[in-house]
Amino acid sequence: MIELPQRGQSAFDDAALIQSLAAAPVDEGTWYELPADLFEQYNAYYSLDFQALDAARAYGVLAVASERIFLQTFLPAGGEPVAWTLVCHGYYDHIGLYGHLVNELLQRNIAVIGFDQIGHGLSTGPQATISDFQHYIQVLEGVHNVACRLAGDLPLHWFGQSMGGALTMEYWRQQQFNERPQPSGEMVLLAPLVRPYAWVAQRWIFAAAKLVIQSRPRDVSTNIDNPEFVSLLQRDPLQAQTLPVEWVNAMVNWFTHFETSSPSRLEPKIIHGYGDRTVSYRHNLPVLERIYPQAQIHILPPARHHLVNETAEIQAAIWQRLDIACDWTTLRGETRAF
Repeated sequence: MIELPQRGQSAFDDAALIQSLAAAPVDEGTWYELPADLFEQYNAYYSLDFQALDAARAYGVLAVASERIFLQTFLPAGGEPVAWTLVCHGYYDHIGLYGHLVNELLQRNIAVIGFDQIGHGLSTGPQATISDFQHYIQVLEGVHNVACRLAGDLPLHWFGQSMGGALTMEYWRQQQFNERPQPSGEMVLLAPLVRPYAWVAQRWIFAAAKLVIQSRPRDVSTNIDNPEFVSLLQRDPLQAQTLPVEWVNAMVNWFTHFETSSPSRLEPKIIHGYGDRTVSYRHNLPVLERIYPQAQIHILPPARHHLVNETAEIQAAIWQRLDIACDWTTLRGETRAF
């Protein structure tokens, strides 16, 4: 099992940076922009400079439900993108780990807004746990409002990896009767979470464990083939070291409800691999096909779970599929009913 670094013991002072973000003067629902020089070490550590692409950067804090949510944006050279993308990271992740995805989008002249969920990365909150997935949705609503202001009349695409895919699906399920019933751009779901791998066996272990423990140790090396990414995780100070039982309970409550959803007219592009041992493709894909009958499901058999950090060959195959399936430049109507 990999031993993760402690706060304040990495190549950049993550603890001091988190303190600075938590102290920013910001009111509920507002975004406070932060000085770029605070993030020089952070960008170097996670390879987020993108100097070769001449990308412009901005950083901010959004106040949501007494928590401080870290946001950052990436604007292609020239400042005239053809679209924007809102990136929703997976469980344990943060936007600092999504450099490959950001790079691909910038090369397509697509601007990016990324954020760290409650309890993840540089955002505040109990680390890697939540009592109810609805708290994540509340954060997502606040970030979406910021993203809409930035995107203006341009398409706003959505990318959700694993838990980020689950939250993207749940957010738009709840929007179906509101003013914005569908994304104005593409919805891309990368190995989206519904049920975890081998849940039939694990649920009994969880039922017993939640009676006596609050968390168990985490093995971060599971289901990852890319040695470069594993190396980054081994030294990432923003990684949680345990799996809280409270989070598992919130996940179970969410997917139990989500699986009863009525069919949707949304047309997500879903990418999955048969090597995934984190979420259950055997259970999840039929659920997704029923809920999204107009979805395009693309299977890459050798791919494992963390698709945004898969091997270069698999990432190339993902983007080959997406560039054919997705319309990156056309604004979709936001008034179509479900």
